[in-house]
This record gives sequence, structure tokens and C-alpha cells, in this order.
Amino acid sequence: MPHYRYSAMTKTGEVVLGDADAPSREEVLRRIEYLGHLPIEMEVIADQALRASLLGRGLPNPRELTIFLRLLALLLRSGLTLETALQTLEDDPNKAVARFAGGLRSSISAGDGFAETLERYPSIIEPIYIAMVRAGEMSGKLETVLRAIVEDRARREQLSQRIVAAIRYPMFLVGSAVLILFFFLLAVVPQFEPVFRELGGRLNSGAAFVLAASTGLRAHLDLFMCICLAAILIGWLVLRQPTTRAALLGMVATIPGVSGPMRDRRTARFVGTLGLLVENGVALPASLKILRDVMTEPRYAAAVEQVHEQVRNGRRFIDALAESDLVPPLAVRMLGVGDATGDLSAIARHAAQYYEERLGIGLDRLMGAIGPVTIILVSVGIGALVVSIMSALLSITELAL
Repeated sequence: MPHYRYSAMTKTGEVVLGDADAPSREEVLRRIEYLGHLPIEMEVIADQALRASLLGRGLPNPRELTIFLRLLALLLRSGLTLETALQTLEDDPNKAVARFAGGLRSSISAGDGFAETLERYPSIIEPIYIAMVRAGEMSGKLETVLRAIVEDRARREQLSQRIVAAIRYPMFLVGSAVLILFFFLLAVVPQFEPVFRELGGRLNSGAAFVLAASTGLRAHLDLFMCICLAAILIGWLVLRQPTTRAALLGMVATIPGVSGPMRDRRTARFVGTLGLLVENGVALPASLKILRDVMTEPRYAAAVEQVHEQVRNGRRFIDALAESDLVPPLAVRMLGVGDATGDLSAIARHAAQYYEERLGIGLDRLMGAIGPVTIILVSVGIGALVVSIMSALLSITELAL
């Protein structure tokens, strides 16, 4: 479908710019006139040029997007219209945010809805938020919905930062151990190599292995570095695939000690998203359909789909949920209370907070165990190398005596 860029004059004499996807110029003119604007100029942008232009534009990162939505909600609360609020945000010093606000305003000026416009940015806007915005537009509570989205995004960002902080220390220890190992093999072992060569077959197995590893690494260092870079690149490309990430998460979730926090994280995600959607006017069947797309693991996505089909066929949500393994029995009972009292969203919100707290406690325990275990393993590995070298040196001393 052709993409048109136009300029038009409002009833107050203000010149506005806009973009629109339409089958013909007449359709664009109709949309402009429907908005009460006077067309001034219009041009067609080729699809390839448009894609190149969009790819060249940076989008806001998650934190910048959260700040953008918070400011937008604040401007709407102060009484500005959506288009005026977006125009105000075009003056943001952050170029990515300013371009993003300008793109949204152009689409809205062309007659598109806010939710319809956000659907064009699936890489940064999740389906649950688009559904909430659509419900907010229909109910006239867009500002309230935006504040709810901001609160949810802020809470999830804090949780993500906590998870990253929890795994950062063990990763630092492992990385430090690898660097020490490379320094040992490339700089320390070669200093003793002439002495070890004189011993020949009288070297112990540990020292012989260390010497062979050092010699091989120095002889093929370029090849080894190329293999490491290729492995990192391939791993990055593979992990970008959603199916691969989902399979990896499924494998990690089966590890003893990790399965508990992973289950709490999945439960908090499911229950919290369900409560957020229902609270902001999204119907339960539509919420389940969105949750099916949110669940990353195929097994649980299929379970959500089964619950969704049963609810569509008239079965009670709680009965269908109880037969699945989506959430623990306690969460089912809590949601059952909310369903029976007609306050599902509030109970779901409290249940999500409960499981987020459980997740935090589980992460603290897990990282409290992983840290010492990592230190022990690193110490044993480096200590074994040092002992191998020292035992070889002691053998030389004994032969000299």
C-alpha cells in the first residue's frame, strides 16, 4: 500500500505534517478533510525508501519509552489533547524520543487511532499494552491506562534489574577466572618451559597437561580467538530466535534450585498481566488470547490456548485454569476468590505481588548459594594449575639433590 506524506492547515491556521498509508490520494484527501484540515501538499514515498528511512531511525530503549509514556500521561492529565501532547514531546532533547513522538503524531493526524499507531512498533510495544490502550480509547480513560502501563513497566524493569544484579557477581567471578587462566597459560607457564623440557617424561600428568595446553594455545592463538568470536556470534544469532530462547528457558527451568524461582516468575507474569488487562477493560477471553502470545515457553503457551478455548465455549475460567499446570494451586484459589467476589483484577494484582516477592526471596537464596560455589570451583581450578607447576618444580629440586 502506498505511503503518503502531506502537509495541511488546521482551522486555527496552524500547519501540520502527517503520514498515512492509503490505497489512493483521494483516500488521503478524504481523511484530511474528515479531520477538518485544508490540504496543502502531498507526496508519495516509495516503500523501499520508507523502510530505509525507518531503519535509519533509532527507537527509544525500554527505559526511555517508560519515561515517554509517563510524560504523555502527565500531559493528558493536564488537559492537553493526545495530538497536542505528542507535539509537545517532539521537543524532547532525546532525538529517539522526539522522532518517536513525531511518528505517532503524524499517524494520529492522518486519522489513525493511538492503538493502531502503536501496533506499528511491535519491537518496543508489547501486545498487552496495545490492548490496554485500545480499551482506554474506547472507554475514554486513556490517561488512566497509560499510568497503569507506566507502573507495570517500572515494576518489571526493577525486577529485571534485580535478576541482572543477582547473576552479575557469579558471571564476574567466572570471567575473572577465565582471564587468569589465559594469563597463566600465555605468560607464566612459558617462563618455566625450558626447565620442564629437560624433565621430559618425568613430568607428572598435571604439569604435562598444563605445558601442552600452553604450547598449543600459543601456537594457535589466532585460530583460537577466531573460533571464540565465531562461537559468540553464532550464539548471539541463535539466542535472538524466540523459539531457541524459549527452549533454553525450558531447559533452565528443570534445573533443581532454579525451577522454583522460574515457576514464581512465570506465575507472577501470568497473574499480573491477567489482572492488568482485566482491570483496564479488556475482556477475559481477549486477555487470555493476549497471554497466549506473551508466554514464551511452548508448553505453557499451549496450556493458555486450551484454557482460552474452554472459556470461549462457556466453561468457567477458574475450572479450566485448575486443570492446567499454568499456575500453582494457591494462585488458582486466590483467583477463584476474586472471580467469586467480582474483583478478579484486584486479587490478581495482590497475587502477582506475592509471587514477585517469592521470586525475590528465591533469587536471593539461589545467588547466595551460587556465589560461594562459584568461588570454590574457581579456586579449585586455579589451585590445581598452581599445584601442578609447583609439584613439577619440586621434582626438579629433588633431582638436583
